[in-house]
Amino acid sequence: MRYGRIYRGDKVMHAQYFGAIGAILYNDPADYAPFGTTSDQVYDQKWFMPPSGTQRGSSYTSFGDPLTPIYPSTDYMYRVREDSVIFLPKIPAQPIGYGEAQIILQYMQGNEVPVEWRGTLSNVIYRYGGELREASTIEVKIYNRLERKDTYNVIGIMKGEIEPDRYIALGNHRDSWALGSVDPTSGTATLLEITRVLGQMYKNGFRPRRSLMFCSWGAEEYGLVGSVEYVQEYVKVLGARMVSYLNVDVAVEGNHTVSIYTSPMLFDVIIEAAKMVPSAYDPVGQTVYDKWMKVNRNNRTNEPNMIYGLGSASDYYAFDQLVGSSNVDITYSYNVVDHGNISSYPLYHTSYEVFSMMKKFIDPHFTAHKTIGQLWGVLTLLLSETSVLPFNVTRYTTALMQAMNSLKPKDSAVLDPLRNAINDFGKATQDFAARLKSLDLENPYEIRAYNDQLLQLERAFLNPLGQGGDYTDLKHVVYAPAKIN
Repeated sequence: MRYGRIYRGDKVMHAQYFGAIGAILYNDPADYAPFGTTSDQVYDQKWFMPPSGTQRGSSYTSFGDPLTPIYPSTDYMYRVREDSVIFLPKIPAQPIGYGEAQIILQYMQGNEVPVEWRGTLSNVIYRYGGELREASTIEVKIYNRLERKDTYNVIGIMKGEIEPDRYIALGNHRDSWALGSVDPTSGTATLLEITRVLGQMYKNGFRPRRSLMFCSWGAEEYGLVGSVEYVQEYVKVLGARMVSYLNVDVAVEGNHTVSIYTSPMLFDVIIEAAKMVPSAYDPVGQTVYDKWMKVNRNNRTNEPNMIYGLGSASDYYAFDQLVGSSNVDITYSYNVVDHGNISSYPLYHTSYEVFSMMKKFIDPHFTAHKTIGQLWGVLTLLLSETSVLPFNVTRYTTALMQAMNSLKPKDSAVLDPLRNAINDFGKATQDFAARLKSLDLENPYEIRAYNDQLLQLERAFLNPLGQGGDYTDLKHVVYAPAKIN
């Protein structure tokens, strides 16, 4: 099976459902070596995937400890039997490089796939498969083994001086599939530097208004285990106190411009932070915001493009779906067009993801790392130090309208109740935003009450029942990930 379009674990699960006894996954050069597979076009001459490149990854289709669904993985917690876990495939799965896949695909029988499914391997006719020609067989030897292991989160807290019970958390996972110079070490290095800088500020007398949390998560690659279990254990406290979770998984995968996934309410404060930080690899005086507007502007709104909603690809998942805080994920990314419209950096989760690759092909002077660190740090301080939280509730109306307009039912009238609800919501957010003008900024009780209402807006979109059945953790009614992907 070819990597792409949907999560690898769902591919394996689908194969299992339809009777496969094993799964082999590969990266097609159409997606990971778009300019050819000769030695001068792939690693280590370029950053594209060579024929031997093998992308690792979890095939677990849920989140957290598989043996303690919904509940924290503490010493005293009841654990289900391993053979009863429905989100772990029962068949073996093995990734291979496209050099090996080419040989197997040449033996595939069956009808040809549609044009949009075809890759670029030479001497291969892309077929649906189901059987091999000439009565050939494939023997797959898997050396994976199931083991129970301990993993650890490392949490540091800088207590707030005025509102110690309101938290802004910065997080990154530190585990990787190989050496992980991009995922996650670019983010880990950046988090350590922010911690050092803020620690030095603390020694020099700085005290944050709100508490800052520095979170290094374990076992993210196995299914967001560290962050999910932490949130499951402290969800009541975090649900009452968390302001925002600021995630950086891959800090730097390119040196072109920033890429932001966010809650709609953080849009304006992210713009404010971007205007204060110099852009990497650009002329002196050009900010992150300037470069962003130059290369990724929404011409209709004349604002930088951001993607609303975060999904489930990193440690923000539990904060989005269980806590209900307003969160953001930040990356410095590459020019997609110049790199053949690839969907991720080509050496993702391979053994070639090493320090020399980062230095040679992505961030030779580590300027992009510095830029992400500054943006992350400035955003943290804007959220922690302003008396009134810099959330724009009216942005949520725009986001809801965009989401509704993306729906294309046969009978548009079925959307009328939703449209009316969004219109009413929009009026309420406008009224609420207008209240800020009459707020007594010298009255801490008024400010606290207003901020608490801001915090509760995102949480109002959490459905306690989730999506029902085995998906009760998918609680956000607007931005929950799909059950089938």
